Amino acid sequence: MNPKILLRVTGPAVVIGLLLFAACLVSVFYVTRLQANMTDILSRNVASLQAAQELEIRVRQLRFHNLLYLMEPSPDELDLIETDQRQFEEALATARQASHTPEEKHWVSEIEEGYRRYQSEQTQLRTEVGPNRTPAAFRKLMDSHPIRHVVDPCQSLMRVNKEAMDASAQENLSVTRQAEVAMVLLGLAGPVGGLIMGYGMARGLSQSIYRLSVHVKDLAQHLDHDVATVSVAADGDLQSLDREMQTIVRKVEEVTERAQQHQRELLRADQLAAVGQLAAGVAHEIRNPLTGIKMLVESALRSRNPTPLNAEDLRVIHGEVARLEQTVQGFLDFARLPAPQRCRCDLRDLVTQARDLVRGRAQQQSVAVTLHGLEQPAVGCVDRGQFSTVLVNLLLNALDAMPQGGRLDVELTAQASGAVRLAVSDTGAGIPAEMADRLFTPFVTTKPTGTGLGLSISNRILEEHGGRITASNRPEGGACFLITVPPPPPEENHADLAGH
Repeated sequence: MNPKILLRVTGPAVVIGLLLFAACLVSVFYVTRLQANMTDILSRNVASLQAAQELEIRVRQLRFHNLLYLMEPSPDELDLIETDQRQFEEALATARQASHTPEEKHWVSEIEEGYRRYQSEQTQLRTEVGPNRTPAAFRKLMDSHPIRHVVDPCQSLMRVNKEAMDASAQENLSVTRQAEVAMVLLGLAGPVGGLIMGYGMARGLSQSIYRLSVHVKDLAQHLDHDVATVSVAADGDLQSLDREMQTIVRKVEEVTERAQQHQRELLRADQLAAVGQLAAGVAHEIRNPLTGIKMLVESALRSRNPTPLNAEDLRVIHGEVARLEQTVQGFLDFARLPAPQRCRCDLRDLVTQARDLVRGRAQQQSVAVTLHGLEQPAVGCVDRGQFSTVLVNLLLNALDAMPQGGRLDVELTAQASGAVRLAVSDTGAGIPAEMADRLFTPFVTTKPTGTGLGLSISNRILEEHGGRITASNRPEGGACFLITVPPPPPEENHADLAGH
């Protein structure tokens, strides 16, 4: 499956799913936090309420025991009063810890203040009732209610806590309703998001199918009249589009088969033309030396006035035979190039030797041969004989391009990477545009004589060495052939390259 298509299809669904998941997490976190806060608030309110109730109970119990003690003082009653006081103070400490709001703290302070007033009034009552224990005094004690300064704040504290508990309950109910609404909205967001995503995917798919249909129809119209009859509908029907594409594919296969057949015929024609050109080149290259040899031999074999072969005639025959051998060797080299015997050498020596070999012809044609970049060593790992063949071939081709004289520049450059670049530039007519793409093709030549194998063999030699050769026209006129030789291997390994 195409990863891009998978991403485009599943990407929106994953994004929507992640958004819904994040919304659910946020909602759960929010609800949980509110529930925890309300639970904490309720716990504090319950503790404060219980403490207020405990205070009211303890103060009433303390008043009761105080009345009993005033009616009939005894050590046991005094112990109970002390116990009630201690329990009241413990309950007061609990209420003080349970109070958090300013209002709760206010009523706890009122309870403390009322408790101090109660103890003061109780001491005064004991003083008044103690000496005269008459029924009227006890009735006055019974009617008085000194604990109201404690009971009233306790009831107020309970009221405040009840109101807070009611508010917490209302808030809890509100949060529950909000959570229900949020869950319903999240539940609706899934189908709605699915509908939106489905609509977007369907719309995008329909547009893609429409554009593809238009391209298919345009392709059908450019193949032939039979394909042009295919009806392409831009209604998003994938099956119909698939059938139409199959028809187009079949027609394309037919056209491709015809094109390949035509290409094979053209290739065969090119091969036949190359063979004819090769035959013409071979005939020309062989006929000339054979003609010279034949004429000398015929002169020596004439029945009347035979001319014996002298030393000069023999040298001419020997030279022509050598020329024939060289021509045959060129064809053999093209058919089966010998494996290069590479060794580490300074390419400056090979360039100088190639220059020396063509110097005589260059002087005859008034061509100035100039070498550049010989100051620094240019080390390469090459077959000296084959590389010299390439250099001489390029120099001779440059001389052929300048029969009326000119300038031949050879520039050798050693690069930082260790590779060597060799540029052979001339001021001749340059490379014809129609020959630029076929310059290194076998049997292709612009010369009236020649086999057209020199550049092809040179290209093969450089490829065997891991290098390359390119050709271009110079802006100021003439051609430039650029040779690149890869860096030599390390010193310890160059001996292993022999025979590769």
